[in-house]
Amino acid sequence: MSSQLTPIEPTGRFPLSPLIGPALEVHRGVEYAELNVRALLNRCSKKSAPFFWTINPYRGCEFGCAYCFARYTHDFLGYENWLAFERRIFVKQAAPAALRRDLRHQRIEGRSIAIGTATDPYQPAERHFGVTRAVLTELARHRGLDLSITTKGALVTRDLELLQQIHRRSRLSVHFSITTMNPELARRLEPRAPTPAKRFEAMAALAAGGIQTALFLMPVVPAISDRPPDLRALIARARAAGALEVHAAALHLRRSAQRRFYPWLRDNFPERLQAYRRAYGSDAYAPRAYRARLAQIVRAACRKHGFDGEQVAPKSGTRELQLGLPL
Repeated sequence: MSSQLTPIEPTGRFPLSPLIGPALEVHRGVEYAELNVRALLNRCSKKSAPFFWTINPYRGCEFGCAYCFARYTHDFLGYENWLAFERRIFVKQAAPAALRRDLRHQRIEGRSIAIGTATDPYQPAERHFGVTRAVLTELARHRGLDLSITTKGALVTRDLELLQQIHRRSRLSVHFSITTMNPELARRLEPRAPTPAKRFEAMAALAAGGIQTALFLMPVVPAISDRPPDLRALIARARAAGALEVHAAALHLRRSAQRRFYPWLRDNFPERLQAYRRAYGSDAYAPRAYRARLAQIVRAACRKHGFDGEQVAPKSGTRELQLGLPL
């Protein structure tokens, strides 16, 4: 790795954050810099969220998913260019010490902690910096926690023994985000993420090791990854890999995500672009009728394959898209 950093210039409404520390490395065109943090546990302000605390070991994500909702988090660091989110990764090297302080001063009993809500904790940066493993090592010292990890990263299997140690003392589940089984479509949607096959292999390895796993069928991308036979096949594959739950949600397309997704749509599915603009309009959520039909399909498939836990995220909306049909 090179230590020379080629800066991505800050842009937009926000000044460059004083939390940004020194440059660390450059690897495969991705720039790493330290992000100074005094706290790692962040309280979730959204009342409908199924967790109380969040932990994100990194800021930004190299996987570069075209639909990623979390790109807005770079805005507050002074980087509104959508490319910065996946090409300038901020590493919270002080995370273990910050977490130790948090665990001394915050009430965590009975309050769930979600790891990886705005960045993937097992993205490629983790191989080099190990922040996620350090965080899990700290959590493993405690009992009675309620933890979940969300990832597309097959690297999670590296930490199987550590996860088992946590599982013996706390409640733990690992959620695998898998949007399609089509490797060509996955490469276009999620260009630097592990293949769907590798994610299912990781799911099966963790399940065989006694770790509770779930399929996060999120997002379902209207008229692109939502053919009902494909959704049913994903759910069947997750069951075969040992998943105990399925959670599904349609594409969430806030304005910061549109800055990336609409150009991607223009380049890959130009015939869908205007329909998306009409359907989403000023609302970040897919239309109500679309989500209702999605819920029917997912619930039926979950019943067929014997899943006990299943959830389709609700939200208000009015316009309609058709599952598996051109917009």
